[in-house]
Amino acid sequence: MRELFHGRLGLTLRWSSRAALLMTCLAAGCASGSGDDAGTTRDAGPRRDAGPRRDGGDDDAGPGTGDAGEPCGGVVCDAFQYCDDGTCRDYPACRGDGTCDRPGDVCHNRRCVPGDVDVDGDGSPASMDCDETNPDVFPGQTEECNGEDDDCDMMADEGDPATLCESYPGGGICSGGNCGCPAGTFDLDRTVAGCECVAMPAIDQGLSCADAIDLGNLTDDGSMMVVRGNVMPDDREVWYRFRAVDQADTSCDNFHVRALMTANPDDTFEFHVMRGACDGTFECGDASPGFTDFSWATDFRQSISGTLTGQCPCYAAGAAPVNDVSQCENDSAPFFLRVRRRQGSMLNCAEYAIELSNGLYDTP
Repeated sequence: MRELFHGRLGLTLRWSSRAALLMTCLAAGCASGSGDDAGTTRDAGPRRDAGPRRDGGDDDAGPGTGDAGEPCGGVVCDAFQYCDDGTCRDYPACRGDGTCDRPGDVCHNRRCVPGDVDVDGDGSPASMDCDETNPDVFPGQTEECNGEDDDCDMMADEGDPATLCESYPGGGICSGGNCGCPAGTFDLDRTVAGCECVAMPAIDQGLSCADAIDLGNLTDDGSMMVVRGNVMPDDREVWYRFRAVDQADTSCDNFHVRALMTANPDDTFEFHVMRGACDGTFECGDASPGFTDFSWATDFRQSISGTLTGQCPCYAAGAAPVNDVSQCENDSAPFFLRVRRRQGSMLNCAEYAIELSNGLYDTP
C-alpha cells in the first residue's frame, strides 16, 4: 500500500481503487468525492496552478524529488524531466541568471531542479553538481586534461601539467586542454612525467646539407671540437659543416681531418662525410652502416695502389723538387657531416658525441 499526503485536504488516503476514484474526480475539477469507505472531504476550494507537486500530484510545492529517472507511464523520463501522475513533464524553466522561484531548487541547463535530485546519475545531487548534463563531472572527480572543470572547483586542468597526462597514451604535458609535447620535446620515458627529451640540436637546425650547422674552421695545428646531439625525432638527419684549413708547410704537412664518434650509446648513430661541396659525393659511398670513425689526411708517405702518396715529407711550393717527395700542397676544403640513426636502432634520448679535429692525430 502506498500512502499519499494531500496537503490541501489534510487527509492521509490509502492507495486503493477508491482512492484512485477520488483522484480521478479531483483531476476532473471536483472538489470532493466519496466512496463506501473513503469518508467525506471538505470542499477545499479552487486549486492554485503554481505547478506540479513534489510527490507527483498537483500542488504549489513543485516537482517531486523521487521520480527523476524512474519509469513513468511505461517510459523513463528524459533528463530534466520528472514524473507527474504518469506523465513526464519538464522541470520549470529558469532565467539566464540562474535564479529559481522555489526554495531548494537550483538552475541547471536553464531548468529549475530540486537540489536533492541527481539528474545525470553521477552520485552528486543538483545542489552540489556543477554540471548535471555530464555524469563525468562532479565534486571529487579526478581532474583530467580536457579544458573542463571535472571536479567542480571552478578551475579547469589544475595541477601538475605532466601528472594530468600520465594516463594519456602519448604522454606529454597538459596545455590548452590537450596532452602532448611542445615542438622539439618528446615523451620517450613513461616512467618520467612530462616531455623529458629535448631535440639536440634544435629541430629547425641542420636540416640539409645546404642548411648545415656551421662549426667554423679547423686548422691543422691540432684544432679540435666536439658536437653532441640525439637526432630527435627519430627519422631526422642532422648536418654539420666545417672548413679544414691546411696551413703552409715546408717539410711535412700535418693536415689530418678526423671525425671520431666518442659516444654512441647502443651503437645507435652513424655518419657520412662529404668533402668539397654539397653537390659532391659521399666519401667511401653512402652505404649503410655509415662511419663512426673517418679520416682524410696527407700527413703520411706511402704507396697506395702503386702510387707514392702523402705529403710528409714534402717540399715547399716554389722550392726545388725532391726526388720521390710530393710538394706541400694546400688541401684546405669544406667538410659536410650527416648524422642519423642506424636502421633498427632503439629509440631513446641518449646523445652521441663526435670529436672533430685537424692535425691532432697522425696517420699510422
